[in-house]
Amino acid sequence: MRISFPYVQKGAQWYPTIDITLRGKKDELTVRALLDSGASFSVFRPEIAEHIGIQVEKGKAIYLEGIGGRILGYLHRVRAVVGNKRFVCSIVFSREFTVSFSLLGRDNFFSQFRITFDEKKRMVVLE
Repeated sequence: MRISFPYVQKGAQWYPTIDITLRGKKDELTVRALLDSGASFSVFRPEIAEHIGIQVEKGKAIYLEGIGGRILGYLHRVRAVVGNKRFVCSIVFSREFTVSFSLLGRDNFFSQFRITFDEKKRMVVLE
């Protein structure tokens, strides 16, 4: 499998984002998420979890620390699909996560693919 996604422009910046479908007990949802090689964990807003039928606070409580400080989140294992690849992804859902993009971090997501960031063409390629 080889799938390419164009970067998304937000203001003057370009970001490597992909479409990922998350499947829960109630529903599934395809969202655009930023591939963040500097993030250990994947972090999404709680509305996404609730839409697919995941009760956020039922996950394992975890504190994430970064440049913006520390936030409380709840770790869940979620069925995911990118292109035609199906896998289980560890995702932290946090009510304190207020950035505009969902983040796909290294833990458990990056190991599923060979990832190429083509800055010149503003494309990200997953293989």
